[in-house]
Amino acid sequence: MTPLRATYRLQFRNGMDFDQAAAVVPYLSGLGISHVYASPLFQAVPDSTHGYDVTDHGQFDQSLGGFDGFRRFTDALKAAGMGLILDIVPNHMAVSVHNPWWRDVLRHGRRSQFAHHFDLDWSAPKLTLATLGQPYGDALAAGELGLARDENGWWLTYYEHRFPLDPMTVTGVEPGDAPDADLIHHLHEAQAWRLTYWRLGRDGLTYRRFFEISDLVGVRVESPDVFDDVHRFLLEQVSAGRIQGLRIDHVDGLADPGGYLTRLRAALPGDVPIWVEKILARGEKMPSSWPVTGETGYAMADRLNGILTEGSAAAPLQQSYQDFVGDRRDAEAMKQAAKTEIVTRNLAAERETLTGMALAALAADPSGRDWGPDSIRRSIVALLTAMPVYRTYFWADRDPFENDLTILEDVTLQAERHVELDDPAAVRVVADLLKPDPADHHEARQRFRTRFQQTSGAMMAKAVEDTLFYRFNRLISANEVGGEPEDLDFSLAVFHRTMTRRAATSPKALSATATHDTKRGEDARMRISAISEQPDGWGQAVAAFDTALGSLTGTVDAECRWLAYQALLGAWEPDGLSALRDRFEAYLIKAAREAKTRTSWVAIDEDYEAALSHFARSALSSKAFCSTFDQQAAPFLLIGARKSLVQLALKLMLPGVPDIYQGTERPDYSFVDPDNRRPVDYADLAHHIPSADTFPGAKQRLLQCGLDLRRQAEDAFAGEYRPISTGTDQQGRARPLAFVRAGVASRVMVVADLSGVAGIEQEMADGLAAAEMPLSWVCSEPFPAPPTATSATPSVSVPVWIARSA
Repeated sequence: MTPLRATYRLQFRNGMDFDQAAAVVPYLSGLGISHVYASPLFQAVPDSTHGYDVTDHGQFDQSLGGFDGFRRFTDALKAAGMGLILDIVPNHMAVSVHNPWWRDVLRHGRRSQFAHHFDLDWSAPKLTLATLGQPYGDALAAGELGLARDENGWWLTYYEHRFPLDPMTVTGVEPGDAPDADLIHHLHEAQAWRLTYWRLGRDGLTYRRFFEISDLVGVRVESPDVFDDVHRFLLEQVSAGRIQGLRIDHVDGLADPGGYLTRLRAALPGDVPIWVEKILARGEKMPSSWPVTGETGYAMADRLNGILTEGSAAAPLQQSYQDFVGDRRDAEAMKQAAKTEIVTRNLAAERETLTGMALAALAADPSGRDWGPDSIRRSIVALLTAMPVYRTYFWADRDPFENDLTILEDVTLQAERHVELDDPAAVRVVADLLKPDPADHHEARQRFRTRFQQTSGAMMAKAVEDTLFYRFNRLISANEVGGEPEDLDFSLAVFHRTMTRRAATSPKALSATATHDTKRGEDARMRISAISEQPDGWGQAVAAFDTALGSLTGTVDAECRWLAYQALLGAWEPDGLSALRDRFEAYLIKAAREAKTRTSWVAIDEDYEAALSHFARSALSSKAFCSTFDQQAAPFLLIGARKSLVQLALKLMLPGVPDIYQGTERPDYSFVDPDNRRPVDYADLAHHIPSADTFPGAKQRLLQCGLDLRRQAEDAFAGEYRPISTGTDQQGRARPLAFVRAGVASRVMVVADLSGVAGIEQEMADGLAAAEMPLSWVCSEPFPAPPTATSATPSVSVPVWIARSA
């Protein structure tokens, strides 16, 4: 088996099945990929576009080709000397009758053998199914509910939906009966579940969901028997040698991530790596006790974007942004407002569940039982919104992880100052419930502790990634998963320390710059980052765009236009305006719904969305606007292309395993999903290589060159990361980045121009001299030879010099 050198993410479904993936294997092998990194492959709901809505962990999706197709795919990988890393989903499953476990729970209630496989509140009167398009009584009166029978028993029907009826409740019902509303209601009320208006999903669910998605139910994988049922088939495939690594989706959603990972590690052969999808705040570290290879690359994407963004642009961009939108934009205040909104509205059901759990835990405590529901509810909101990281990892029977007690104390102090508290002492009472005590086996406390930590991750994801990132639009390239858009100043000194630590502690963590969850394509991000190099020029460009649009600017607000112009810069392809028009329109509507200020997924403002559609389509149908945009965007596109090549080169050379998202060997100008899941034309990628003196050709060639170098110098890339000081550039900024990857038998040195603006060749030449080692150049034209003081960098060439010595 080929050593782990580089992964390539394939998004199955949307035109990609097992046989098509097998056909792509020779191309990926020739590119230098060692492992395919597959999106979830187990059986999902019909027509799933992503596979995270699993219905059966015991079989591969029939729409992909089932087990036989999977075997053909893995046989092709084995023949090419490649491996497979599989993305698995232990946290949740689909709320669907296509899910046999869920179907059995609906039919038999607490008598079901799967009654405790899901995170259900069996103390509640009913299991709520928020499915109906109107309140239950109205749906019943309108005749929307019916009865049906097949070989599996009786079902209550609602349009195309079917819900199994408990066989103990249908005695006496005859197949020929014409069901009236009274009979249907009688049967409905006899079930363990009840159908409700879909809006009750916000604050009335009786099961743990994934974020705010009521169609996904939490799985109690912390229970050993549930763990075994979820992983049995998977482990068989690993033992058969068909899967060589695992990626764990949403590890922070699990009740006990550390316990889960320890159990999984024990069940796997020792050489099978585990990666976890974990969002790390800057400065945050994963618990060192987790038996994992590393995280899946968001940290690297953020750090690369940080050093490729000119931090000094923050002030002028902030001023231009505020002047344009006509309001002071305080990112920190907006973040806190978003957190509060998510906890009190979108996650109201989770907030109420936590309140009930806290009251139950305090009921037997003489010092805590006198706090009422409102005080406890407000304290929970205050604590959640004060969280600076996705979650802590307290568990009753083990010592806290390294920084969790410090985080909790800081959070408590901040929460005590929350403006909506009547008595801050209540916060301390609730916070004390979160602190573990190895001698404390109080189940109610553990339930609260567990659910609070699961909820904090959901709150952070929805408030920051899916709300703030669409409200605070100063520079949207910084609005990325794991990023901190309020802080553009990421110094090289911090970067060097981060990479030195990464080489020592997690050298096989994935290094991603695009995933299925990132907010935009990797090259779109670099184009937008280019604004930071010329912030005044961007202000002038925005003014020109508004002028070209004329009266059309009055159809949408200034905040929307400031966002739209940046997003359009990232995706700009003047030769494909027709397709771009549709994609741009869809993006603006999704962005507005995520922002939740003028429209949202649950409260659609049709007039506002119609205005967005009109703006998007009219702008990209206007010759005056398109001509102006093309002209004004040109310098940013050039800088962005150079930054993209630097980003790719660094991803390939820095500590970690390069992860290539499907199709990004060529320029990736995607908007957020589902735009980034469009099918990839692999025939074109394999057989129509662009000229190397163009950006698409240079990018694909750089990827092949870099992966080949990793093969030639595996010793160096398994070794140390040594920073090299290069001084400052002509503007006094420490922009050239230089480092050495050093093993026992070989070394590789890299010097990179981070600015994307030509003119620092002398400083880069000085960096090469600082290496003090004989160099042999790895890349030939169009990549430049060693620079001299007078050399010029071709505009499409890679502004990175890579050298290797034996």
